[in-house]
Amino acid sequence: MRVTKRFKPEELELNMSPMIDVVFLLIMFFLVVSEIATYDRIEDLTLPNASEAKAEDVMPDRLIISVDTNNQIFIAGQRLNLDGVEHYLRIERQLRRSGSGKTAQPGLIQADRNAKWRVIQDIIERANKCKFWRLSFSAKKVVP
Repeated sequence: MRVTKRFKPEELELNMSPMIDVVFLLIMFFLVVSEIATYDRIEDLTLPNASEAKAEDVMPDRLIISVDTNNQIFIAGQRLNLDGVEHYLRIERQLRRSGSGKTAQPGLIQADRNAKWRVIQDIIERANKCKFWRLSFSAKKVVP
């Protein structure tokens, strides 16, 4: 007597629920990251022109201070007055301080070309008072 085994291959099934979970997590991650990236950007900011402007390396955790046309100061998406800027710089200095007491990461001042120089000068003086000495300025390169 001959016994035959019938082999019936099982159909493979792909479980999609873990993949959907991963996709939703990625979407949430990119939404949060894009929201953080827009804190330091002011839409209507017109940078001053400079013939010697050069591109700098991208520094992800750089402190960016923005001054708009109405001389309002923004750091990390928050509107601050000069005392608030000084307080914020003191906290940043404590967080970023190297062994020498100086901040290792330079700050960036983005000021609208129509902003009053006095406001920018006050920011520089407050930064100096907080021992935040490395500052650079944003400008748009003029192509002759």
